Amino acid sequence: AVRKLEGLVELTKESFQSEVLEDTARDVIVLFHTSTHKSSKDFAIYWKKLVERFRALAIPSIKVARYDVALHQIPREVEFESTPAVVLIPAKDKTPPYPVFHGKGKVRPIMMWAQQVASVRFEYPNDTPHLDEEQREAYLVQIVERDERVNAERARKKEERIAKIEKGEL
Repeated sequence: AVRKLEGLVELTKESFQSEVLEDTARDVIVLFHTSTHKSSKDFAIYWKKLVERFRALAIPSIKVARYDVALHQIPREVEFESTPAVVLIPAKDKTPPYPVFHGKGKVRPIMMWAQQVASVRFEYPNDTPHLDEEQREAYLVQIVERDERVNAERARKKEERIAKIEKGEL
């Protein structure tokens, strides 16, 4: 059984019309998946995180949905090659074809793609919309530590080169 995830609309062939095609206020990001396939099950963890992040960011022009093609016939308006497939149905233009995500199936790339192709423009509060506040702070600390390591290594190599030049080895 599929557990209800707050912020996620579970679509059926019947609800696709009202929840997606008739919603002219929101861009709808739909995960078309096949619940019986391993590839869709493996992707589910990323989709859950994406749903949680969009819910936390509370972007009013975005609706996140999921459509199980193992249970429901694919809507005739939608085209994609295989599942899982992430499709954005724009608020302002419900005429197919719709943008399909082609990229690394991770949370940040999908969120950045959605921002680019959305018909209702929106901004994220920072460049790491896929991270919550605690994760972002840890990430920023890691970046500072990495930069310090890289700079120390560069300085060490520069000193070695200078020493070799002074000894006449270069």
